[in-house]
Amino acid sequence: MQAYPNGVLPIISSITEIRDEGYNVYVKLPHNENVRRLFRSVNWAHYLAPSQFEKSEAMHDRHLVTRNFKDEKEQFQIVNDFMDVVLRSMELPKDIISGLEWSVNEITDNVLNHSKSKNGGFVQASTYPTNGVIAFAVADSGRGILESLKEGFPSLRTDTQAIGEAMKAGVTRNPKYGQGNGLAGSLRVTTLTGGSLEITSGKARVISTSNETTRNDRRDFQYYQGTLVCGQINVTNDFSISKALNFGMDENYEPGNVIDYHYEMEDQDCLILSMKKETTGFGTRRSGKQINTKINNLIKAKPNYPLVIDWEGVPVISSSFADEMVGKLFIKLGAISFSSIIRNINMEPLIRNLLDKAISQRLTQSNDEDE
Repeated sequence: MQAYPNGVLPIISSITEIRDEGYNVYVKLPHNENVRRLFRSVNWAHYLAPSQFEKSEAMHDRHLVTRNFKDEKEQFQIVNDFMDVVLRSMELPKDIISGLEWSVNEITDNVLNHSKSKNGGFVQASTYPTNGVIAFAVADSGRGILESLKEGFPSLRTDTQAIGEAMKAGVTRNPKYGQGNGLAGSLRVTTLTGGSLEITSGKARVISTSNETTRNDRRDFQYYQGTLVCGQINVTNDFSISKALNFGMDENYEPGNVIDYHYEMEDQDCLILSMKKETTGFGTRRSGKQINTKINNLIKAKPNYPLVIDWEGVPVISSSFADEMVGKLFIKLGAISFSSIIRNINMEPLIRNLLDKAISQRLTQSNDEDE
């Protein structure tokens, strides 16, 4: 038995509605131990039956476990947390970072502005570094795309028609609440990377790739009141965010991204990484690798900006963390580039010594390999 977000998140959102109507819901998890563990670890079990299963607070290297958002503040935090997972998991071109963040932000924003879902939406996302794939799913138990768009397009009759209209640029139920480019832009972002976008609402499911669009009218018992949007983005250097989001306006339009907003200093052309805000910890090689990956993403996104690494509030790190984060980074960049790009500040003497030792050992190892 297997279970996937595009199947479970709609069930979670629907059961949440049922529970709000006063029904008691009891959940029996699958017999397969691996699947049972999955239900618990990604919070499916908790959201299906909060009284039976506690919420998992475990951090996952490559995944954003299922989260619920009901307002702009929670949505903002979820998008930021997801992008942090991505930046720590795999190296990405700047345009992929921008396209991914734009898409997830727009789709979750649609839930708050158009769905009229009392319980907001549910999000889950995963990264697959080996395959170069990022996948996300957003579900709500609101009124669905057809009912939403009929405000502005009363002639719409079927869910398939409504989804088709929603995927066109500039189509919105009310211009007061947006320009109607959210799904259209997300469709272009996903498919131009070689990925896909799947939309399910009411009795219709539409799946689009770069090659084709498949429309399926579902049976009555498959009716889903809300909306489910699943996206897959493939990491590629050929993707252009300005091309994807060109809706007949500025051909050079590029949205800001998480790096611009959270890592760029306000008063100078410089990036800053505050280590005390990182959630990976500082004691393992794995956590050092995650920070190394994030640093590579930051400097690739802003190649002409130096990166200030602020160690204030970090009392100690392990030798393996220092080697994975800084030792390998020094060898990859080279001495001249490392010295011109990386600036460490507010370090305890012990941390400075560990970083220097990590670089020295990597240099010695590199020299031995060259001989």
